Amino acid sequence: MALRFVPEALKTSEICMEAVRQDGLMLARVPASIRTPEICLEAVAQDGMALEFVPERLLTPELCLEAVAQDGMAMEDVPEKLKTPEICAEAVCGSGWALAFVPEALKTPELCLAASRDARAEALVLMPARSAVHGRGSRGCLAGREPPPGRRPGQARGAGD
Repeated sequence: MALRFVPEALKTSEICMEAVRQDGLMLARVPASIRTPEICLEAVAQDGMALEFVPERLLTPELCLEAVAQDGMAMEDVPEKLKTPEICAEAVCGSGWALAFVPEALKTPELCLAASRDARAEALVLMPARSAVHGRGSRGCLAGREPPPGRRPGQARGAGD
């Protein structure tokens, strides 16, 4: 729906709800007085990236969870105070790149493993440099992977060759 062509005086809750059902990013064109929790939820359910246009006063853990479930990259717009292990996990499962927006304190080996499974993301680049999930000798995110043929688990490259 082309909400941008609807005159402000004619933008009703009903028209705006229909617009965000079709394109969540139309939330950007919904007047502030009409941006209700229901319209915002509908918008992020249709396109998680609409979270950017949700007024701060309406941001809740449930709304953020819905947004990252729809698009993991919506994690970028989740306020730090609302980033929970559940929200972070949901985001990373949707997009490994979302790991970039996970606070260091919430990055776990399991979360990093989930990120590394996203073939589109270079998840290892996003992992903490000095942590149990990235350091030498660590199995962290790579736990469960078999070593290359001829190498024992934990054996460094070139060792014993």
